[in-house]
Amino acid sequence: SNVKIKGKEISLTATEAKILNTMAKAPNRVFSREELIAYALNYEFEGYDRSIDTYIKSIRLKIEPDRKKPKFIVTVHGAGYKFVGE
Repeated sequence: SNVKIKGKEISLTATEAKILNTMAKAPNRVFSREELIAYALNYEFEGYDRSIDTYIKSIRLKIEPDRKKPKFIVTVHGAGYKFVGE
């Protein structure tokens, strides 16, 4: 799956695209890890799952100009992640 960021086409895996699409449909909404797993990965998880962090890291590597200071996918400490559109 491909997305365009500032005119540049970027290739994402199907799972990365689902996560980004889920977040981009609700800019500035904070998604918990559990919500992203349920919405984007289509399964419910009880407990502690950090797999979503791996996907977020991978998406950031592809779309963020400076992954140390992300401006598209922002971490909300203790809550989850949010997409900040421009």
